[in-house]
Amino acid sequence: MTKQEEASGAALDLESPTSRTQLALFLSLAVFTTGQSFLLVVLPPLGRRLGFSDIHIGGILSLSALLMMVSAPAWGYLSERIGRRPVLLTALVGAALGSIGFGIIIYFRLSGALGVFLALMLIALVRAAQTLVSSGILPAAQAYMADITAAAQRASGMDTLGAAIGVGAIAGAALAWRVAGANPVLAFVIIAMLAVGALLSILWLAKEPVRTTSTTISDASLPLGRIWPFLAITLASISAYSILQQVTALRLQDSLGFTVEESISRGGAALMATALAMIVVQAFAVRVFRWKAARLLGVGAVTAVIAMLICTLVTTYSAIFATLILLGVGLGLMLTGNLASLSLRAGRGAQGKVAGVNVLAQGLGQAIGPIAGAGLHRVSPQVPFLAATSLLAIACLVAALAWRVAAANP
Repeated sequence: MTKQEEASGAALDLESPTSRTQLALFLSLAVFTTGQSFLLVVLPPLGRRLGFSDIHIGGILSLSALLMMVSAPAWGYLSERIGRRPVLLTALVGAALGSIGFGIIIYFRLSGALGVFLALMLIALVRAAQTLVSSGILPAAQAYMADITAAAQRASGMDTLGAAIGVGAIAGAALAWRVAGANPVLAFVIIAMLAVGALLSILWLAKEPVRTTSTTISDASLPLGRIWPFLAITLASISAYSILQQVTALRLQDSLGFTVEESISRGGAALMATALAMIVVQAFAVRVFRWKAARLLGVGAVTAVIAMLICTLVTTYSAIFATLILLGVGLGLMLTGNLASLSLRAGRGAQGKVAGVNVLAQGLGQAIGPIAGAGLHRVSPQVPFLAATSLLAIACLVAALAWRVAAANP
């Protein structure tokens, strides 16, 4: 049995160094996603309270996503040079400091000490700086997980990262639901404290993975011909989900007549349920049913399209809530299968680079989503949801193509 196989077999043994490392990676990615999810849920309605327009907030979120596109591949490349651990530690420091900066700016704006224009510029600057530094978390975590899992256990390893993203999405939405409506500053303080806790977990639990000479950067070329379908799926699905996060609270406010506080709270609850559904279905589909990556991807893509189409057409909060849960089921299957497929097609020598390029696709999706959502919402609250449905349909078609290729080349 190889060292990697032993590590993978010990996945549930918390005394194992590999399991402790996986726990630290889980916490780091969960905290990062908590901050991302919280901002996407809270900033659109909170921005109105601060005196900003929907387009201003959409522009800030899209700009930060574009910066992630630039910086994440660089961090993935750097993780091949200096190691996964230093990148994770640096990124978590940036995540913590950025959250503190948000809290300070919002406190002084709400108290009247900052004008609208200055507060807007400061939020844009803090968000840009935070993104440039913290964007290293995802590519480093994904490459780190590939380093410590054998190919046969790759779907399970990437499922751990998928579950961390789901937990973070739940935590961010929960903070929006229970805290941000009444005290947004406190919510940012909580996120900063979580980032510090994740940083300590990397320091105490994670050691730099040992990589053989065959996985050094000199050997690693970027296999775009093999991975492009999965990058396209990442782009389409994250664009759709970012649109959803941007406009859900606005739809509740403008279509259903909710107040700002109610739209933040109930929008956060609905998106929290979506993320919870992602985690539950990932646990059953991967760990119990042991579905292969291609099946996860195909079934998830079809489910997500159906759910998003229904969500576009319904007109009550309860119906929106229910269809978002179904969407979480689809995305949970789809994103896990896509990430596992991407990692397997990459080969061991290019995990850091491929992880960085995948985050580039995610960043582009997160850039498209907020600005598209804000602009389309001005036409009609339902139009952004129709656009998200179309994007998921494209991802479904690409997944079908990838599934056929996988079936032809088992």
